[in-house]
Amino acid sequence: MKIVILGGGVAAFEAAVAARGQDAEAQITLYSREKVSPYRRPALSGMVAQDLDDARFYIKNMDFYARERIGVELDMTAVKLDPAAKRVEFVNGEKIAYDKLVIATGARPFVPPVPGLTGDKVAVLREYSDLENLRARLDGNCRKAVVLGGGVLGLELAASLLERGLEVTVVEAAPAIMPRNLDADAGRAVMEHLQKLPKLALRFGVSAAGWDGEKLALSDGSAVEADLVCVSAGVRANTALAADAGMPCNRGIVVDDTMRVAGFDGVFAAGDVAECNGTGCGLYNTARAMGKTAGANAAGGAATFKFEATPVRLATFGLKIFSAGDVSGTGEGGGDATSYRKLFRGENGKLRGAILMGNLADALKLQAEIDE
Repeated sequence: MKIVILGGGVAAFEAAVAARGQDAEAQITLYSREKVSPYRRPALSGMVAQDLDDARFYIKNMDFYARERIGVELDMTAVKLDPAAKRVEFVNGEKIAYDKLVIATGARPFVPPVPGLTGDKVAVLREYSDLENLRARLDGNCRKAVVLGGGVLGLELAASLLERGLEVTVVEAAPAIMPRNLDADAGRAVMEHLQKLPKLALRFGVSAAGWDGEKLALSDGSAVEADLVCVSAGVRANTALAADAGMPCNRGIVVDDTMRVAGFDGVFAAGDVAECNGTGCGLYNTARAMGKTAGANAAGGAATFKFEATPVRLATFGLKIFSAGDVSGTGEGGGDATSYRKLFRGENGKLRGAILMGNLADALKLQAEIDE
């Protein structure tokens, strides 16, 4: 059996490993449009400031793939799927046949339709090539940067830019920081901490209105001078290949809890490109779980995928933050950014959510209690 996996992220990697675990004899090949083997994508933000060694950046070294007899073909961009013929065509003209196909092509950065928001002074950070481009820009005459987006990834990127010596302004349309992960008290504590940091400015509750290459106009009529605008405003699934082949797509390729694409024999999708039960992926650990399910089933298994509450962690700006479960409503506890603990319980007293800052020693225990 010939299993083709399109993608170079953690979902593609886990699909390949799971397929090998299910079938010792299958021919398994991973085709990635990137020029480097599968790596830990969340590490990119920190690498703007400093490199990681290979063991911490790459998921596995190339010896691993050789031992597991998993082919890895890099710089291979798929341009067409032919489900009837069970064949994939690549940009170089090569056509590869498959018995089973796993689509794990991930997502691309969303750049808001802001007038002028294009050109060499606008950067995104999603793939290794983006990191290389961003580093090249920072090595030039770059002193001031704006980060559009105040989520976890945007804040991590802002911290790396500060470490590179830049003045950084974070612009976020939401009125509060990490509103889905922090309650109002925790959000205020974090903002108070961040406002004390030199060279960091926070503009929350406003959005970008225009960019002229030197100033970013904001929705409140003000403007921020910048040599670089880094966009961290979410992603959109890379569904074009599947959609062009007639596969069902909404925000992602529609799959069931076995990661199968309905109506397409032997085709699976996993990771940020997939949509299961109306919900997209968007998180590293969720992509891992989806990839494992897709790979096992592509090789003849009977695995099922279930969404699990994935905690959010942020360790930057001198902060350590953990947030898990449902943190809406009234909780028990409080504190400041260096020592915060608040628990959220349901009517039956069961723990439904938790926020910790500073001391995260109880994080795993609380997560397990939420998941019970």
